[in-house]
Amino acid sequence: MAYQIAKEIGEGATVLKGNVDAIVLTGGISHSNKFVEMIKDRVSFISLVMVYPGEEEMLSLCQGALRVLLGEEEEKVY
Repeated sequence: MAYQIAKEIGEGATVLKGNVDAIVLTGGISHSNKFVEMIKDRVSFISLVMVYPGEEEMLSLCQGALRVLLGEEEEKVY
């Protein structure tokens, strides 16, 4: 999984022509120092790697539903 994430980061860096200000790793998996280090070992030559562990997915889902209920946003059907 770390290998695949590193490949995706490299792909993005290529599209940006190497003009990368920073690489940000977040989410629950970022609590794992070993996992973060596996990614950093592969991509740190591209740019600074910043880590913000934590998961805010449930809060984001709740806020999105609230916006729909309040009529501030239309629901999306996928």
